Amino acid sequence: MTTTSTLPPAERDGELSLPDGRTLSYTQLGDPKGPAVVVLDGPGSRGLARGAADVASRVGVRLIAPDRPGFGRSTPDPRRTISDWARDMATLADRLGLERFGILAHSGGTPYALVSAARLAKRVRAVGLLGALVPLGESDALDGVSGSMRTLFVQARHAPWALGPTLRVAALQARRDPEAAARRMLHDLPDADRAVMDLPGMFELHQRTTAEIMSAPAEVARELCLLARPWGFDFFDVRVPVELWVGERDTTHPPAMSRRLAAGLHGSPVHVVSGAATFGLRSVYPAVLRFCAEARRQAR
Repeated sequence: MTTTSTLPPAERDGELSLPDGRTLSYTQLGDPKGPAVVVLDGPGSRGLARGAADVASRVGVRLIAPDRPGFGRSTPDPRRTISDWARDMATLADRLGLERFGILAHSGGTPYALVSAARLAKRVRAVGLLGALVPLGESDALDGVSGSMRTLFVQARHAPWALGPTLRVAALQARRDPEAAARRMLHDLPDADRAVMDLPGMFELHQRTTAEIMSAPAEVARELCLLARPWGFDFFDVRVPVELWVGERDTTHPPAMSRRLAAGLHGSPVHVVSGAATFGLRSVYPAVLRFCAEARRQAR
């Protein structure tokens, strides 16, 4: 595992106007001359792109992290669906001159990556999924999920009206004590993840990202509710190369989720990272980024 870090990364922010008049904000990190990989993280987060920026620079990959509606400077859109995201992705790729690009997604970014691959198949090189989710409304979807995220997932599935108040309370606590809010999310980390959090600048990055997410609790609630509904596209339509990586000790998106999703994606490979939860997946970032940037199309 890498033991040094160049954090905080240099972010190259931008924004564009979408055809319907909304604004889409984004940032770019890593090697500006390298092949492009679009990073889609969980609700409201640029954390994965920031955490992978130094690795991307070393392996020669350009990272582009767009903000979904309601996050960053992207215009809120309460009518949006997951499948609508593919149009925003196409506009972003057009404006940035991306003929082909890879996609790296984590957690709640999973369906946005897959719908983009399904609808933009001629442009997407490959999709790498870290800690993937399945539709939360499916039977047995939450098997093996524990901790605070299980509460939110259950509310999204069975009591969506409760999500707003729950997240508003969490947001208030985060504003009062940002460091404590960030540390609560690190409870019971395995050693592999704790070693990553001990890297220079990594906790500060995590605290900043947590604060940004919790600054928009209504949008986080909306995204969780979308994850609990049908995602609006058929996994069978995803015919670009897809591979999944998941931490052996991940209790938010456990390995069973990745295996279940992979079964619907033409049997995509699942790589279980020993001893890791989420942050511990940093050890595989070089391989994942190369896959996203360089994978050749396979017939399916």
